[in-house]
Amino acid sequence: MQAARQVILNPSGYSIYASIDPYILTSLLYPSNITSWYIAIAGDQMVIAYSPNLPKPLLDVVNNLTNAEWSALRSGNYAEAMVITREFLNLIFSNETFNMAHKYGAYAIGISNPNTDPEGYRALMVLQLTGIYWGLGKDYYVNLFNQANSTGNVYEVLAGSELFGPVESGKVWFDIAIYKSSAVSANIPYFPLPPQVNLGSPQYSSFYSKASATIVVGGSNIVVKGAPIQLAVTIPNQAPDKELAAEVILYLISPSGHELMESLGIQPLTPALFYGNLSNAPPLIRAFVNSSLLAYGG
Repeated sequence: MQAARQVILNPSGYSIYASIDPYILTSLLYPSNITSWYIAIAGDQMVIAYSPNLPKPLLDVVNNLTNAEWSALRSGNYAEAMVITREFLNLIFSNETFNMAHKYGAYAIGISNPNTDPEGYRALMVLQLTGIYWGLGKDYYVNLFNQANSTGNVYEVLAGSELFGPVESGKVWFDIAIYKSSAVSANIPYFPLPPQVNLGSPQYSSFYSKASATIVVGGSNIVVKGAPIQLAVTIPNQAPDKELAAEVILYLISPSGHELMESLGIQPLTPALFYGNLSNAPPLIRAFVNSSLLAYGG
């Protein structure tokens, strides 16, 4: 969201805008006449990162649950994975964990601000979807999070990347939740989540839409609904170098670009998907629509 605001303030200062949530792009940049199209180039999913410097008894439990989760996911036993996910969340939100964190001078939970970072509101969506799945209600785990926040157990930052250091050092024990690509690139251990709640599987789009978050942007409330995570890129109408920007985007959707993204834990879309007003895209981009690299998504 912060990047979108910067582009709106200086529309001729940027050649490429990228967002981990296309809704932010369409709700902020489209109305401001910054752009009228975007390309979804990759997907991602949410995971729960944890500190490698947890107290050993807690770390042993966390590692055991994580290994069991990986085993359930690899075998396709998503029902079992959801059982383990619930157990993992219950561990994080337990009084025992909170008391232990206080004893060690640490924060049990870290999160980025939902008003400044999509990762923040997606973390809340993961909690909502888990509560819905178990019939506990949409707000069950969110309420537990709010209680933790009110008792000083939550460390909040403006952007998810600001949690890498605190989690690594043990100042923050659990990051609920971050992008898998962020955990991989930062080399932080993480607990994987089942597709029902990780916001990474298009086949669960209908279920994801049951989650929502109200964020404040420019003094106005915007309701964001849960949806599969997509990395979207566009070229502002007043970009200083549209041709070079188009070449960069074409590289990202090429096999070489896919290899780069995969090395960072990002899952490229094959083909990438073009959305919006095709006639406003640069000629080089338009030439590749409906090719093996880029399909028209609507």
